[in-house]
Amino acid sequence: MSDNDKLLRYTGICPDILSPALTNDLNRIIDSRKKELYVTSIAIEATLSEYLSNYAKELETKEIKVKKNKLIEEYQSIIEPSVKFNRNLLFMIVIAAGVAVVGLFANNASLVIGAMLISPLLGPISAFSFNTAVGKTDKMLKSFVSGLILLLSVIGTGALLTAIALQFTDLPMTNEILSRTEMSPVFLGVAIALGIAGGIAMSSNIPGILVGVAIAAALVPPATVAGIGIALLDFDIFANALTLTAANIIGLVLGMMIVFFISGVSPRTFFEKEKAQQHMTFTIIAFIGLSVLLGFLLFKP
Repeated sequence: MSDNDKLLRYTGICPDILSPALTNDLNRIIDSRKKELYVTSIAIEATLSEYLSNYAKELETKEIKVKKNKLIEEYQSIIEPSVKFNRNLLFMIVIAAGVAVVGLFANNASLVIGAMLISPLLGPISAFSFNTAVGKTDKMLKSFVSGLILLLSVIGTGALLTAIALQFTDLPMTNEILSRTEMSPVFLGVAIALGIAGGIAMSSNIPGILVGVAIAAALVPPATVAGIGIALLDFDIFANALTLTAANIIGLVLGMMIVFFISGVSPRTFFEKEKAQQHMTFTIIAFIGLSVLLGFLLFKP
């Protein structure tokens, strides 16, 4: 009792393997949007009863298939730090772009790869895709703005450093630069595959850094080359590199959305599901439209 109000607490104990499914089922029954209602999941560190361990063994012997999908809350704990713009991420992306500029003009693939290793672009893209899937409009827009600022920082850093270097020396057009101005529909397919890989990494225990480097490889170098095109006043380099960057972003987001859709990542309540479905439909249509537009640009004579 508290202030003449009765607080009821119900406790259920189950094996770890069943915990995510049980928590999801309870959240479907209980409207946790109300401040009086809570559903919590806590791991038990020790128990005197052998029932749970015996029951877990029984499940294994019966080979009962239990869905091990992550809870929405588990995704949110991973995504949340990347929703809002972070100055530390800005410093990292500027350093990554600076390393990329040096690597591109030195025609040094190792330096370009080094730039990818410190690029934090996976977070905002994952946050945008996830919050679109669960219908969180405000967080979706915040992650979009965060990712846009980081990308513009890459382009701006590339342009600024190139403009400074031009004051002291002539800069060569290396193969590392020219390869980021070549466009092909295959790149869009590769970006979608990378997005799917990123979604799978989030849905499992695969370290995100493994996919983050590949995603950075699809974004940091071409965005840097777009900045180089601005400094050189070369519209073709700028336009081609920017188009390649845009195609990669579209592919990455679509790939992640595919994984979230297949994994059943969606809000629990009917109202939130309807809102999320509208977000997903609008975003997918918009991105498919952009893909078609990019397709015409890629096949232009």
